[in-house]
Amino acid sequence: MSDLIVKVLGGDEFLAQDLGRAHRVFSAPAGEQNRFADLLTWPALNEILNTHRLEPPRLRLALGGETIRVEEYCEQRTYRRMQPWHAPQPHLLSAQLRKGATLVLDAIEEMHPPIRDLVSALERQLRTGVQVNAYASWTAKEGFGVHWDDHDVIVIQISGAKRWRVYGPTRPAPLYRDVDFDDAPPTTPIDEFTLRAGDVLHVPRGWWHAAAASTGQPSLHLTCGLTTHTGVDLLAWLIDELRAHEIIRTDIPRTADHADAMWRNDIAELLAERLGDPSLIEKYLTARDSAYGVHGGFSLPHAVHETLPADPDLRVALTAPRAVMRRSGENLVLEAAGQRWSLACRAEPLLEILVSGRSEVLGVLAQASDITTAQAADLLSQFLHAGILSVGERR
Repeated sequence: MSDLIVKVLGGDEFLAQDLGRAHRVFSAPAGEQNRFADLLTWPALNEILNTHRLEPPRLRLALGGETIRVEEYCEQRTYRRMQPWHAPQPHLLSAQLRKGATLVLDAIEEMHPPIRDLVSALERQLRTGVQVNAYASWTAKEGFGVHWDDHDVIVIQISGAKRWRVYGPTRPAPLYRDVDFDDAPPTTPIDEFTLRAGDVLHVPRGWWHAAAASTGQPSLHLTCGLTTHTGVDLLAWLIDELRAHEIIRTDIPRTADHADAMWRNDIAELLAERLGDPSLIEKYLTARDSAYGVHGGFSLPHAVHETLPADPDLRVALTAPRAVMRRSGENLVLEAAGQRWSLACRAEPLLEILVSGRSEVLGVLAQASDITTAQAADLLSQFLHAGILSVGERR
């Protein structure tokens, strides 16, 4: 479900009307209750728990707003050449779940390809970072109580059902590092509903809410936490950009005199000019896009070789979900993961395929730009060695 924003949430309408503004349930159409089932199955979750070293608090249990002590469900293990760790024990963990605990697994996209692909698509569409946490619960007891998050959340109900209470905000647009906090939750919810398999929920930043599984069936859901882009973030970026100006780099006046007034006036004019730029927000988002990191990318044995083989059936994919491609004079510029390449414009069709998030075979990419497979392999080898390309079975 890589087109979650467009097909499920409504695309531009969601971005303009709902994101950061209002909570909303997007109910699954009749017959589509299993539309997210392939994102995370119970066997897949068990395999992750069995094969990954999930040190708490990445894997944790919560009940009644409190985190359960790791000693209640883990065993301390020591090794000769590795750090000791608290290894979750299946029978102890299950016992806690029977008592009403909620299992939480953070950043599951780093361990499960279907969710990694969902995250990459969301990051392209929303132009922001996304982290996905998985939640599993079996009883009507709440894991976290009434609380709010410092980021917008998109909730995807995979299976089962979850009862939600939404209370609304008490402080508009709170920040992780804020100047004021309101820790007293509201007492009366503004909405109560049950999220069922196939449904999606959006909860804005700062909105108090609580959730518990419906009695009698296990609940499995994902929360997609969206990195915020606030005025604080834009101004911090702008200040870094203004280092190019001498007046910004100059020591501030130490006395309240004419020099002080002149300095403040010059600074005010410079800031007013930049803040008055109609393209300022787009420039900020583009800068953040081009600096954003990658997802995955290990491509052994190919990455060790000097160049990729000129194999038309070799499949590749860009691992930088927010790569930026633009024209600059007679050249094409690609910016990704803090790096920049200047390329011939004939490479544009090839890059358009990769920047869109698609994986494709070398032969199709070469044909798109009317170059040989060997030329495509040479070009893509640069991206592979720069860490923004993967070679393998991704589709």
